[in-house]
Amino acid sequence: MTMAEGKGKAKRQEEASRSSKVTRKTDANGATICREDSFASDPNELPSSSVALLAEEQQIYRSLYAYSTDAVFLLDAEGRFLDVNPSGERMSGYSREELYATDFNTFILPSDTEKADVNLEKALAQRCMARTEFSFLAKTGRTVTVDSTVIPILKNDEVVGLLGISRDITEKVRSVRVLDGQNLVLEMIAKDTPLEQTLDSLLRLAEYQTGSMCSIHRYNHESGTLTNLAAPSLPEDYVREVEDVQAGERGGSCGASVLRREIVIVDDIEQSELWGEYRTVALQNGLRACWSLPLIDGRNEVIGTFAMYYEEKRLPTEREMELIRKTGYLARLAIEQDRANALIYRMAYHDILTGLPNRRAFQEKLSESIRIAKAKERKLSILYFDLDRFKTVNDSLGHGAGDLLLAEVAERLRRSLGQETFIARHGGDEFVVLFEHDRVPETEAAAQRVLDTFVEPFEVEGYELFMTPSVGISLYPEHAEDASMLLHHADSAMYKAKEAGKSTYAVYEPQGESREGARILLENDLRKSLEKGELELYYQPQLSLFPNRRIGAEALLRWHRGQSEWVPPSEFIPLAEETGLILPIGEWVLRTACRQGKRWIDDGYEPFVMAVNLSPRQFRQRNLVEMVRGIISETGYPPEYLELEITEGMTLDVEAASEKMRQLRELGVQISIDDFGTGYSSLNYLKQLPISRLKVDRSFVSDIESDPSNRDIVKAIISMAHNLKITVIAEGVESAEQLHFLEDNGCDEVQGYLFGRPVPADEFERGMDRQAAPKR
Repeated sequence: MTMAEGKGKAKRQEEASRSSKVTRKTDANGATICREDSFASDPNELPSSSVALLAEEQQIYRSLYAYSTDAVFLLDAEGRFLDVNPSGERMSGYSREELYATDFNTFILPSDTEKADVNLEKALAQRCMARTEFSFLAKTGRTVTVDSTVIPILKNDEVVGLLGISRDITEKVRSVRVLDGQNLVLEMIAKDTPLEQTLDSLLRLAEYQTGSMCSIHRYNHESGTLTNLAAPSLPEDYVREVEDVQAGERGGSCGASVLRREIVIVDDIEQSELWGEYRTVALQNGLRACWSLPLIDGRNEVIGTFAMYYEEKRLPTEREMELIRKTGYLARLAIEQDRANALIYRMAYHDILTGLPNRRAFQEKLSESIRIAKAKERKLSILYFDLDRFKTVNDSLGHGAGDLLLAEVAERLRRSLGQETFIARHGGDEFVVLFEHDRVPETEAAAQRVLDTFVEPFEVEGYELFMTPSVGISLYPEHAEDASMLLHHADSAMYKAKEAGKSTYAVYEPQGESREGARILLENDLRKSLEKGELELYYQPQLSLFPNRRIGAEALLRWHRGQSEWVPPSEFIPLAEETGLILPIGEWVLRTACRQGKRWIDDGYEPFVMAVNLSPRQFRQRNLVEMVRGIISETGYPPEYLELEITEGMTLDVEAASEKMRQLRELGVQISIDDFGTGYSSLNYLKQLPISRLKVDRSFVSDIESDPSNRDIVKAIISMAHNLKITVIAEGVESAEQLHFLEDNGCDEVQGYLFGRPVPADEFERGMDRQAAPKR
């Protein structure tokens, strides 16, 4: 029944000339329905004591109505105001006379009208109490949110009106929304959401709370200017005009706050001297007041500003001052997190000395370029070169002079090959250049430009140094179809150029028949190595630094070819991977390592982690999880002490990798990332994968004493891993200096020749016996 129908029925009711008694009944759903039945035809028929009691009750009810802190209102059956108590007048800002006969729905915000109407209709049609939450616009323009209970008024079993009781929950709702908004911003910061998106959400939250327009600027210390990061509601004309504001007393509220390092409150832009240069554009865009807070980081440096603008002249309230500080704090967190991420990315992907992309960045770029070239049937080429006799410069003039020379070489390459060319420092004095598709035909001409770059001498610390490069060239897909082989063949071509007399370039030529024949023989012997029993596992200890004790061992594969020749793993493992032999060999390695580990446990040795490497081809095989489960069941080795090591390149497809890793973790197996820092994947993948340990690549550890960039990278990796609650182990530790650096920077575990070389199982066991023997 609608409000209009309710009114029509009310008109058909008899004049209320009788007192009533209230009875209750329940509907089919068990809800209580109020009902008034005839009690007496004339008040005079009641005893005098009852008349007095009724009068007293009416007075009590009227007092409750008048003095209730909640708003109480009375509506007729059509939803028009008949009465409102004083609290309702104060809440709405309207008097009883102004509200009388006006439609209740005209006060409700359009977004809440439908919801409120449904509940009012429910009270009318079902004759039961209804509860709803809605917002309305008070006379002052303030939005008020209320929790309202609506009760039907019955007369002669018909609904003739509604009684409403509303409690102001505006601040409660606002507080909940603000807290939700703050939590959302913190979550965005934690998830490394793009800075502009995070700050936009933060400012919209502040604007919701205050009705202001907000902005956040980043401060550039070198130029002394402020650049816009976020301003979702400010006029675009104004934002453009104040871009690159100079910090200082003439730079508006924001410029002054940077200089003073304190909150600057301008309640009247029109009269403020601080706004001399920007007053006109501010006033033209309707801005009359501005309050600005400097954002100061943990190193006590100003990194930006947060500002609130108003269209009327005004000073902030105490609550608004607190809001400014809270918003500024969140903005500072977001900017600092973004800066830290950028630093880690730069250290991981750029060479600090030359400013060029590093080896990791080049390998990632090359792999992605090959993927695109393969899909579009295009070509690629790379130049690989180093500096002839560079070691002589280091030995004669010192590493400082060598570093200056490398930086100058990088700058000349940029000028010669163009800023758009992808040039990287591959390590030491080696550089690589990538040419994609349209530029492949000019590869040899570019190689000649590289040679021409070195015609003029380099001036380093007062010396004139004449340097020459040797350049190797390889082409995709003619010479190789994957990144590592393409680089390898370019490197081979570079050595061919050196043999030709240096200061020249050479294009890679496929290997001769004799070399290919040797490879075929090696492959044939590798296929027979398992049945001949030529494969053997060596074990290298892994130690915890805090406390200092052995916690694991890495199982490493060795091949004793024909029981007479030890073949280096660097030669036969890539061959096994390429031919698919790695699958049966890898299964043998895993089973043998688990059997040996179980044998040591059965012999009474304390269990420790057994680390086994998985190759890319093994990780991709469909039955990997079933194979691991079967070996664990067969050998009885505790899965919590088995660790599978994978490389970063295997996690490029994060979704597929994470699913397979999740299944392995469900078996109880631990997973670590091997050779971290040399792969192709994004740092962001670490948060998405169930990783137990991170192994810092030996190439970073080996140069810790002499290479500042490697020290910075190792420290950044340790810090990043610890923030993600991941254990860090460094491999290739060979000196006390390396160990001390790792200890000082909180590395959890170590592995390397300093603690023990890889040895056969029986020799490793003797080492455990010596370690367990009591000291005399």
